Amino acid sequence: MVTMYFSAGLIPWYITMHNLHLTNNYLAYILPTIITPFNIILVKTFVEAIPPSLEESASMDGAGYMRVFWNIIVPLTTPILATITFFFAVNQWNSFIDTAFLMTDTKYFTLQFLLWRYLNESSSLAALIRNSPDMAASVANMQTPTSVRMTVTMIVVLPILIVYPFFQRFFVKGIDRCG
Repeated sequence: MVTMYFSAGLIPWYITMHNLHLTNNYLAYILPTIITPFNIILVKTFVEAIPPSLEESASMDGAGYMRVFWNIIVPLTTPILATITFFFAVNQWNSFIDTAFLMTDTKYFTLQFLLWRYLNESSSLAALIRNSPDMAASVANMQTPTSVRMTVTMIVVLPILIVYPFFQRFFVKGIDRCG
């Protein structure tokens, strides 16, 4: 539980990622956060809520440990696995620090990082256009920094809003059984 509240910090994280050769590598987005203490607690609580009589009846019918696991436990844990997958996806979707520190090749940049760069560049670009005497200045005055921020926010949130309804039934089942 201590690892849920305290981390080693940014410098040890970067050194570890560099030593594992996860710079400029897609695995840097997956491996560090695939197993977290919170997710382990959720799965453990969910599995403990499965009635032991299901395992007992399967073993009485001659099923071994692996057969009980694959045919009884895994199908029953689909809701919690979908919930954790959704948590993982949202966490990675909202993260751009990994890209900022670990990626130098543009082909590994995430959408969040690119939108953050565009947002920072749009302010300076709008100021440059506003200071020019051309006709484009009237267009720049129509585009405020707030409108750019709102557009970027919609681009960031829209995919999660589209995916959530498909995962909602698993999400509700997965969390309800843990409580």
